[in-house]
Amino acid sequence: MKLQTRLVVAFSTLLLAVVAIVGVVVVGSTKSVLIGAIDEDLAVIQAGIRDKFLNSDDLLAQVTLTVDPNRPPVKSPQALVIVDVQERTVTGQASGFTDDLDPLPNIEAFAALVAKGEISTIAAEDGSLNYRAFAWVTDTEEIGVWAVPLNEIDAAISDLIRTFAVTAFVVAILGALATWFAVRRELRPVDQMIDTATAIAGGDLTQRVEVADSSVELGRLGTALNEMLGQIESAIVQEQNAKERLTNFVADASHELRTPIAAVLGYAELYRRGALVESKDIDNAMRRIGTETSRMERLVSDLLLLARLDRPHALEPVSVNLADVVRDAATNSEAISADYPITIESDDSVRVMGDEQRLTQVVANLLANARVHTPKGTSVTVSLRQEADQVILDVVDDGPGLPDDDSEKLFERFYRIDSSRSRETGGAGLGLAIVAAIVAAHKGTIEAKNQDGHGARVTITLPADL
Repeated sequence: MKLQTRLVVAFSTLLLAVVAIVGVVVVGSTKSVLIGAIDEDLAVIQAGIRDKFLNSDDLLAQVTLTVDPNRPPVKSPQALVIVDVQERTVTGQASGFTDDLDPLPNIEAFAALVAKGEISTIAAEDGSLNYRAFAWVTDTEEIGVWAVPLNEIDAAISDLIRTFAVTAFVVAILGALATWFAVRRELRPVDQMIDTATAIAGGDLTQRVEVADSSVELGRLGTALNEMLGQIESAIVQEQNAKERLTNFVADASHELRTPIAAVLGYAELYRRGALVESKDIDNAMRRIGTETSRMERLVSDLLLLARLDRPHALEPVSVNLADVVRDAATNSEAISADYPITIESDDSVRVMGDEQRLTQVVANLLANARVHTPKGTSVTVSLRQEADQVILDVVDDGPGLPDDDSEKLFERFYRIDSSRSRETGGAGLGLAIVAAIVAAHKGTIEAKNQDGHGARVTITLPADL
């Protein structure tokens, strides 16, 4: 059974139960009040008989009806019956109109009524109506019964019960309809969520739940679902991108390793076949094998470093004075090549939380990149400053700058500006990828763009050690 149907049935049942309880209470109270009024009158007569203020003849005179054909029928509101010890009727005056008398009370109940000695309910001879009555024993050992018919009260109670039954039916119908419309309106977002979930299960990750009012429970649920769906979509996209990057990574790594491996295998094959006879040829082959082996070792080391940086908590940060790191890296760069003058703009102490060795590698790689891709004589400026809770490192050169379509791909693994992939103009294309990975591991950001005039600017932002 659908939730909407269950709610309608439950609410309708609750309404019926409420109406039934109210009906039982109202009918019971009404009947009690009406019968109580009759009992009060009967109690007065019973007390008069018990105290000898009234006798059978007096009572009979009160209930005896005179039939006059010239007048309308007269109604007696009570009945009086006197029976002897053999339960034969001595005197009997029925209640009701003179032209339509009620049946007398059932004589068989008189003995029990005398035994009780209190006002009770007994049935008529034919069972068509009930009486409230009491009995007493006369001086001649006869049994007298004074009874008031309950047909009007029973009819009123029956009408009241029918009224409550009709009311319960109408309330149940109207309540069911109102509940159905209300539940349908309120559960419409749930239906939309089901449709959205079905569409997402079919592969459409762009689907979202429509949130009309975020202050109600279903609105908050829709907002939470949209946030969850956004995170799931982002995670799936990231996973797909990661798979794509892994595929490209493996292909590029294979390409980079294929050349040095082929060279080593080639020289080894020449030596095995005896093609290298002279000592200078052997020395040259050994030198080339060593060079290519060193190239493979650097490439494998870079790949292992990138793999470690991809793992969570790859670094164990400590407080590092980044100004000292910049000065040491600049000194080393000028020692490698004095053709690229470096200017440092920094305070004496600019501290970050990080790995000093890896941060040194970041600055060294950026300076090496400037040496490789700019002509001799290009000046490089390294500026370091702290702004609020961030440390900003800029490496700026006055070289030819970056091609417009390279700035977005500059930090991808194995991407090289020189599409010929010549070893003379750079390595395997992992230097800036390593820089980006180290910066990301430090919870920082990196950006590369051209200056307004000429030259390239690489900007790194790291959290400051406050």
